[in-house]
Amino acid sequence: MDEKQQKITVYVMQSIFSVIGTIGNSLVLYIYLRKKDKSTSSIFILALAGADFFTCLVIVPFNIVTLYLDYKHGYDLMCRLYMFLITGGVPFATLIMVAIAFDRYFCICHPFLHVITIFRAKLIILILLSFAGILGIMVALMYGINDIISDPSSQSNNSCYSNTSSSYQQVTCNSTINNANMSSNLSDDLINHSYGMCSPNYDIFNEDFVLLFSKIHAVLYLLMFIFVVVLYSLIYREIHVRRARKAKRKRSSLYPSQSCAPEASLGDTHMTLMPGPMSDGNADEPTKNGHSSKRRKIGATLKEKQFYANIRTAAMLFIVTIVFLVAFLPALLMTQELIPYNIVIFYTYFVYNTANPVIYSFMNQSFRIELKNMYSKMCNGSRKH
Repeated sequence: MDEKQQKITVYVMQSIFSVIGTIGNSLVLYIYLRKKDKSTSSIFILALAGADFFTCLVIVPFNIVTLYLDYKHGYDLMCRLYMFLITGGVPFATLIMVAIAFDRYFCICHPFLHVITIFRAKLIILILLSFAGILGIMVALMYGINDIISDPSSQSNNSCYSNTSSSYQQVTCNSTINNANMSSNLSDDLINHSYGMCSPNYDIFNEDFVLLFSKIHAVLYLLMFIFVVVLYSLIYREIHVRRARKAKRKRSSLYPSQSCAPEASLGDTHMTLMPGPMSDGNADEPTKNGHSSKRRKIGATLKEKQFYANIRTAAMLFIVTIVFLVAFLPALLMTQELIPYNIVIFYTYFVYNTANPVIYSFMNQSFRIELKNMYSKMCNGSRKH
């Protein structure tokens, strides 16, 4: 596949991502915004859907235009706006992934600590959005319209690409004549061919600072990936331990009378039973009242249902995280020049912004029910008219 065909493939691919992602994420926003009993996971899903919706509606089309123009925006404002959107959106989504992992960890491993409440979840999202915005502003100030030197003998076959998932964007012109990478620091023996190129400049920050910022940004991504892996590993361990304890008690004669034991045996949690008559220690007292024993069983059942509901939510969000890592990792490795650059593979990271509604549809039963209800209302409304 030659360079022109690769670009056409990217245009088509990103157009599909934009249309499907905009529709899918708008449905997610519609359904989750209408929920009355919002949880912390719902808040984070809303934030993620909002970021994905904005990416598919604005950033992806902007990226298509930028690729078509070969990063020749012509104006500093457009160049810096593009860099701000690209390098602010991806970190925000990654930070939300980490926040979701922390939320699921505390919800499953320490459910009674109430570390992340709905108010705190909203506050966390605002902090993460501000941090991602600062990263985007920093990168935008590192870019501008520059004159790029190129070999005129290969002008018709020149193209430029940019690794935009990192904070340091390496704009490179590929020449089919000498098959070499040429940037703005080419040797003086080449003949100048100048045009407005959105690329790194050092008017505000010097080159050493830009390179240092690039390394810090890459390390930041690495740390976030490690946090996510560690947290989900701890969640898996907690689920495995609880199931083992439940199976052990089920095999023993104590299990029927101590249905709350797996929950209460966790060192960091305390079981709060539903209110009932106080017992004086007499073993027959619960049966005299006739309700205390039943309430204990109902309380234990509700706790168990909530625990497994949290597991299902964690499993769904874990799949969301895995898709993000798989989609984003090739672009990150190409940015750090650890694997060869391929424009088609590089820009597949936008598939992540499209995939989340599909994941919710397959793994969230209530989401599917809401979709069916919405579709039924639409059909009934069209029949009336």
